[in-house]
Amino acid sequence: MTMPDTSPGIDLMDLSVFTDGQEMPVFDDLREHDPVHWNAPSPRGPGFWALTRYRDVRDAASDHRRLSSASGTQIMDRKVEGNNASLHNMDDPEHAQLRKVAIPHLRAVKLKRWQESIDEAVSGLLDQAEEHGTFDLVDLISARLPMLVLSRVMGVPAGEAPRMVDWTNRLTSSDPDQTVDQTALAEARDELMSSFAALTEQRRAEPTDDLFSILVNAEVEGQRMSDDEIVMETLLILIGGDETTRHTLSGGVDQLLRHRDQWDRLRENATLLPGAIEEMLRWNSPVVHMARTATADVEIRGQRVAKGEAVVMLYGSANRDEDVFGIDSEEFKVTRHPNPHIAFGCGEHSCIGAQLARLEATVMFEELLGRFPRLELVGEVDRMRATMVPGVKRMPVRLGA
Repeated sequence: MTMPDTSPGIDLMDLSVFTDGQEMPVFDDLREHDPVHWNAPSPRGPGFWALTRYRDVRDAASDHRRLSSASGTQIMDRKVEGNNASLHNMDDPEHAQLRKVAIPHLRAVKLKRWQESIDEAVSGLLDQAEEHGTFDLVDLISARLPMLVLSRVMGVPAGEAPRMVDWTNRLTSSDPDQTVDQTALAEARDELMSSFAALTEQRRAEPTDDLFSILVNAEVEGQRMSDDEIVMETLLILIGGDETTRHTLSGGVDQLLRHRDQWDRLRENATLLPGAIEEMLRWNSPVVHMARTATADVEIRGQRVAKGEAVVMLYGSANRDEDVFGIDSEEFKVTRHPNPHIAFGCGEHSCIGAQLARLEATVMFEELLGRFPRLELVGEVDRMRATMVPGVKRMPVRLGA
C-alpha cells in the first residue's frame, strides 16, 4: 500500500519531540494539517497511523470490533497472547468478563472504605516533606503515594508497602535516558512474584475485604482465575495506578506553581478542587497514547487504514483539541467547565482505577494547599523523554516561608 506523503518531517517515535513539552506544538500542527498522520516506519519503530483529533480518538477507542487491543496496546508490543495477555490486551467478550471482577470494587462508593488509609499516607508523606523543607517532590511524594495507597487497596501487609514501592518503581521505570539494571530488574520481578505467590495462598485460605482476595477467589465463567491471570491483573492495577497517578500529581503541582494565580484561586476556594483535578488530568494526559490494530479495512477522516495496520490514539493531542475545549485549550484553567477530557481513556478500555486516582489527588492537594500555601519551585523541572509516559522525573521544591 502506498502511504500518503503527509507531514513527512514528523516522526512521533523521535524522543526529541517529547522533550520539555515540545510535543504539544507538533500535536497542534498535526490536528490542523494532518489529523490522521501516517508515521512511517524507521529504525526507531514500526509504521502506524496517529489519530490527533478528539472525535477520532473517542471513536477509535470505542470501536473494538474493527480496532483490536489483542495485538498489543503500545506501539512496540504488537503480539500479546496466551498467559501474557492482560485486560489491556484483550477484546470483548473476554475483556468484559475479566474487567467486571475488579471494577465494582474500584468505584467511588467502594473506595470510601480506604479514605482513612489515603489520609494517613498523604499526611505521613507531607510530614516528611516538612522535616526536609527543600526536597524533590517526585521522589518524596509523587513516586510513593500511589503505591502506598494501592498496597492498602490490594491488601499487601503494611510492612511490605515500602518494598512494594521499590519493586514497582524498578519494574515500571520508563525513562529511556536511564540505563536499565537488568540484575535489579530481575530481582524486583522475582521478589514481587514471590510476594504474590505467598499472598495468593494466604488469601485463598483466609479471604479479607481487599482487592487481592477478590481476584484470587473470583470465578470467570465458573472457573477461578489462574495464577498467571492473577499476576497479570495485579500488575496491571499496580503499574497502571502507579505511573498515571504519579505523573498527574507531579504535573499538577508543576502547573499550579507556574500559574500562581490558579494556585491562589484554589487556596481561596476549595470548592474549585474537583474541577482543578480534571484540568490537571486534561493538561498532563499522563498516558499520551494507546494503540490498536485494524481487523478490517477502516476509513478514518478520508484516510484508508488497511487491515493489520496499527492505529495509535494520541490522548495528549485529543485533550488539547480546540474544537472541543475552545480557543483557550492551550491554557491551564482550574475553572474549566465543561471538561470532557479523555485522560483515562474511553470506551471499553477506560481506566478501571480512575476514581482511585481522583481520590488520591484530591486528598493530596487539599492537604498540600492547606499546610504549605507558599510551596515554590527552586530549580529546573526535569521531564522524561518518552513517547508514552513523558512525566516529570525531578521537581525541586521548597515549602516557603
